[in-house]
Order: sequence, then C-alpha cells, then structure tokens
Amino acid sequence: MDILIERDTDAKSMKNLKKTLITMVCLLLIFSFVPVTGCNSISKYMRKRADRKEENKRSFTEMHQFRDYYDKGLKKALKENDKQALKELFAETVIENTSDLNEGLDYIFGLEDWSEFSYGADSKCSSRKEYGGDGHWEFVSCHSDLTKGDVRYRVIYAGYSTFRGKVDGKNRMITENLGIVDFTIVKLNSQGNIEGPVYNMINGICHPGREKLGVLADTVFNTFDSKNKDGSYIDTMTDEAIGSLLTDNLRSHADKSELEALYYFIRLGSLSKKHKYFFFLNKKGDSLTLTCTVRFKLQDHCMILLIKNDQIDGASFSDDADPDMPSSGEIKGFSKYMN
Repeated sequence: MDILIERDTDAKSMKNLKKTLITMVCLLLIFSFVPVTGCNSISKYMRKRADRKEENKRSFTEMHQFRDYYDKGLKKALKENDKQALKELFAETVIENTSDLNEGLDYIFGLEDWSEFSYGADSKCSSRKEYGGDGHWEFVSCHSDLTKGDVRYRVIYAGYSTFRGKVDGKNRMITENLGIVDFTIVKLNSQGNIEGPVYNMINGICHPGREKLGVLADTVFNTFDSKNKDGSYIDTMTDEAIGSLLTDNLRSHADKSELEALYYFIRLGSLSKKHKYFFFLNKKGDSLTLTCTVRFKLQDHCMILLIKNDQIDGASFSDDADPDMPSSGEIKGFSKYMN
C-alpha cells in the first residue's frame, strides 16, 4: 500500500511539474511576442509622433517662440561658420526656388569671422497677420546686433511662424513655407545707424550682386509714395525713369496697351498694391525671373518679371497661381486689371 501511495504521489508530482512547465513555456511564448508586437506598435506611434514633431517644429503660435528658435540657430551657425546650418534655417520653398542662395552664403561668411563677435540679447521682433484666398499666415521680422570692439553689424531676418492654407479641401499647415524667407547682415556706423540701403524684398540672402535687382523691385512695388503733394509724380516715376527699367527689346516689341498698363501699375502708390508672400529669384536661360504674389485692388495675383541685364525684358500678370512664363519682349495680363 505504501508503495502504491508513493507511486501515486510521484505521478501527481510529475503531473504538476508538467503543468508548471507548460505554464512557464506558455508564459515565455506570450512574453516573447509582447515586446515585438508592443514595440512595433510603440515604434509606429513614436514614428508618427516624430513625423508630427518634424512637421510642426517650425510652427510657432507665439512670436517669441519663433524668435528663440531662429536666434539660437542663427547664432550657432554664425559662430561655427557653418554655411549649411544657416541654409537649413530657410523655408524649404525658398531653398528650392532661389538661384543665388549659395552666392549669398559666400558673401555672408566672407564678411567676417563671426566666431569672434559677441551676440546681443534676444532679437527685437514684430509680427503681422496676413490673409489671402483660403489661407492665413503669421509673418515675423526680427533684428539683433553683433559686436567686436567698435565694429558692429546688424542681423535682420524675417519669416513665417505659421502658414495655413487649403490642401485637398482641408485647412493644413503648409510646412515647406515655414522658416526664414529673407536674411541680411549690414554694417552699422559709429552712431549705430545702418550704412547704405537694405534691399531685402527678394527672398533669400541680401548681397551686393542683388543691389540693382533690389532697386528695380523697390521701384516696381513702390514702397514709397509715388506722388508729390501737388499730385505730380516724383522723378523716379516719370516715363523716362520707368522706361530705364525696361530693355530696348521690351519697349520696342511689347503691345502698346500692355506697356501703358505696366507703366500705370508701377506708378500706383503702395496703398494700392503690395508685394506679399514670396518673391523668388530664378534662372531661365541667360535671364532671371522674379516671381511673386501681389495684392492689387484687394485681390491676390501672381506676377512674373523676366530680367535681363538688370532690366525688365518681359512680364506677366495673372490671377492664376501658375501663370504662363512671359517671353522676351512680351507683356501680358496687365491691361485686364487696369480698368
């Protein structure tokens, strides 16, 4: 009997041991799969979060957030003489659509060894809201000073902290437009005033090679009052002065009504029209193109100027977001909107 009891006990023990082993194996199998499926889910979630973070890292609801982000990036890039780091602070659409960005970078880092300069406190900034079509934007302008002994420079930059518009019927952040759109470093005199003019209407980096183009853009968009108090046009708005902005080819071959409409457009005061959003400088063969969105008579239009030897050689004006490129000696679209 004792032997039978002992055998029965051994059998029960073996059975319990088997159960325990099976349970342990099952648990091991379960836990061996949990990290894989769980981590994959977490990994996907984290990737989505990273994508959203990447998408929104340049979207700032407060002006000081925009300033803090770009002050830090600009100071680091300048102190380390890092052209690529400075370039990457620009909005993606500016990088892709500005033909002379590298020329501007060469100019900036050829001015001084910026690692020797001290940087001012937080930049002074201002912002404005813009509306057009189905979108709305926040544009921020900032400046701060760099000093080395008695030598002083001013860093001026501007860009979009938010840029929302309709995409596939939904209001979304247009991330490629977020970032710095124009950047300038100018020298200050002993009184702390900027030496010389600043031509920063064209997106990208202001450099001496742009000076004539900057004057042309400022004149066409007339950032000053175009009339004297007696109603007469100031000297820069005379037929002769405006004609000097155009190539002989354009004056000779353009449609007369379109040519008159272009003159009228240039004469209009800055309250009637203003340059908005992006003003891109690109190459087209042996010519350059300046493309921008302009608000004219309370509507947004796209304007393209074909530039040759620092003069306008063709122009088009349209309410189409993607108008036809003007040809040499051709003006089109202006007369339609001048009535």
